[in-house]
Amino acid sequence: MKETEPNSNKEWFVSWFNSPAYHVLYGNRDQTEADNLIKALKNTEVNNGSLILDAGCGAGRHVLSWGKDGFQASGFDLSPDSIKLARISAADIGVEKHVSFKVLDLRSLKDEHEWLGKFDVVTNLFTSFGYFHTPNEHSDVLQGFASSLKAGGRLVFDYINTPYSKLRLVENEVVTKGEYTFHIHRELTEGFFRKTIRYINSKGVDTKVTEQVKAWSVDELKLMLSGVGLQVIRKYGDYTLKPYSADSPRLILIAKKTS
Repeated sequence: MKETEPNSNKEWFVSWFNSPAYHVLYGNRDQTEADNLIKALKNTEVNNGSLILDAGCGAGRHVLSWGKDGFQASGFDLSPDSIKLARISAADIGVEKHVSFKVLDLRSLKDEHEWLGKFDVVTNLFTSFGYFHTPNEHSDVLQGFASSLKAGGRLVFDYINTPYSKLRLVENEVVTKGEYTFHIHRELTEGFFRKTIRYINSKGVDTKVTEQVKAWSVDELKLMLSGVGLQVIRKYGDYTLKPYSADSPRLILIAKKTS
């Protein structure tokens, strides 16, 4: 049986994020979880009337939550299929007048002049960062976050917590969802968390993709953010916004635009 590798080039995420198998594997991300996070942010970090941008919004769960609460929220994602799903969902729940979506690469956000200095809050959630090949690409993304914020605006940056993930790394796992059986291998190597996923696609082809995200520390991320004028002012450890520790399941940084 012929094997294909969607990640045969350095931009593995372009095809993988837009594949049916990706949406099946990660389809457990539900709307209730998103609604609860937005509620927590409203109670702590976000003022009424704030303009919101969700950078790397996927199928738009969090944008829809903002819209349901009457906020004006925009979202973008690399995957056309995800944006299509987001627009359908917005129409289904009747929030089209509050939300908008577009297809856009995170690295191109800094060049979106219509969004320059527009938003009170930019969110980047569920580790929608850290998978590019070069430091300059990651810097471009962070510059995009900063340039889209008003002076004094806030970035909500949700990333893996490296100490927690390293300690609990499950090396091998088999997951069956729908028509797919995913064989998953995880490792921490060369400064990346890497997850190799093998499955049979809808055409019967043995397919392999390797996801990767950088295993940055809190201090490394704070330094990167400060380099683009974003000062970390708070750290949270989960989606209920409990205080951060090395044993927290998530690392959620709140950074303020200082210039």
